[in-house]
Amino acid sequence: MPKSKSIAELRTLVAAWTPAPVARSGDGIATGVASIDEALGGGLPRGRVTELVSALPSSGGELVFASILKATRASRLRVALIDAADGFAPRTFAPDLLRHLVWVRAKSVTEAVACFDVLVRDGNYAVIVFDVRNVAPRALKQQPASAWHRLRLASEQNAGAVLIQTRVGFFPAVPWRLILSQPVKLAELRTARVRRMAHLDVQIARGHGALEEEKTG
Repeated sequence: MPKSKSIAELRTLVAAWTPAPVARSGDGIATGVASIDEALGGGLPRGRVTELVSALPSSGGELVFASILKATRASRLRVALIDAADGFAPRTFAPDLLRHLVWVRAKSVTEAVACFDVLVRDGNYAVIVFDVRNVAPRALKQQPASAWHRLRLASEQNAGAVLIQTRVGFFPAVPWRLILSQPVKLAELRTARVRRMAHLDVQIARGHGALEEEKTG
């Protein structure tokens, strides 16, 4: 079946990339976006899912991903992007920023979830980005809730960080949900990415997971 072949090909690709597994650390993985890194205590937490909600078009989701690519490239860390709706445009990035990136172009949400399951259990990626921003909310709701919970639990066994990029918060029991609620101003679109990132309006919503950790800690 085409689906099985795609997953088999992904496993082959993962097997071909065999760096040493990412060492677990209490430190976060820096995104390069100061407002996010400060709020999260140093960056994306390892062994956790963080959800980034781009509430409006052009609110900065692509800027955050570009910053993550730059920060992880400088730190020699590998990144995987699971592109659930073929929305990534590599031509807008400098080639050097893509050398450490594995880009998975899924044909459906179901296939994207299956790819997520493979990569999150692999352990060789510092950051796994699961981008469903261009997926209809109805398609996300059609996935069984147990699938999302299973992936969250798998992420907690991973030494790397997981970032879900979406337009509507949906992932269950995330410790942190970041919300980009304001579009980048038209006048700023002509400025450098670094300047635009400095003006991102990032709201931090504490999730169920963080509250549970406080109660047990």
